[in-house]
Amino acid sequence: GPRRRRRPLTRKGRLTLTRDHIAQAMLDLAGVHGFRSVTMRLLAEHLGVTVRALYNYVDDRDEIVARAVALFVGQWPAPRPDPDHWERSVREYGAALRAVYRRYPRALLVSLDERIDDFAIHQDRLINTDAFLGMLRAIGLSVADAQAVHSDLALRVFGFVLLVDYREDQGEPVMEHTPVPPGWLRAHPALAVPHLREAVAAAPLMTVDEAFERSMDGLVVTVRHLLGSGT
Repeated sequence: GPRRRRRPLTRKGRLTLTRDHIAQAMLDLAGVHGFRSVTMRLLAEHLGVTVRALYNYVDDRDEIVARAVALFVGQWPAPRPDPDHWERSVREYGAALRAVYRRYPRALLVSLDERIDDFAIHQDRLINTDAFLGMLRAIGLSVADAQAVHSDLALRVFGFVLLVDYREDQGEPVMEHTPVPPGWLRAHPALAVPHLREAVAAAPLMTVDEAFERSMDGLVVTVRHLLGSGT
């Protein structure tokens, strides 16, 4: 059939607003600042429009937040469950989650900043979680252990993105951090703390990506232990 004309993103040099454009702008800003910090005024300034203009498209800020969360959750990656190669599946799923989280790190705190209607959650968020749990059950984990591994994965990826990736992407040399600042050791040259001096001298020991793989190593070890213990 005939091709339908798309509404231009700009008209006479100004942005043509839609609900999706506004929601994406909210998500972009929340990824950097957190949802709580994104006011209607900040959102309007980011889009180059007035606050009043936003209300021509949405009822209130809550609607924008709900749409932004739906966009975020809609990007949730689907696992590729393979019980015969579960270690690879776990690592790939962890890497895929990390990639999505890393785009909008501060948006991960939405549950602390906003009240989200359960109906706003995309069904893929449920389907993908179910698929990952199904693989863990297929390799022999109990319901409780499968749930524990899923929670462990979420915490590892969530924490890594917020505490390491976010700071790395802001230009902070996080992998050069040591157990104590080198200056503290220089201030006490005679103090017998050989392990601290060894750690400071060896830093950085790995890249950010290598550190993430080390975290996934720990998760794989946990699954192996649970399988071996038969709990």
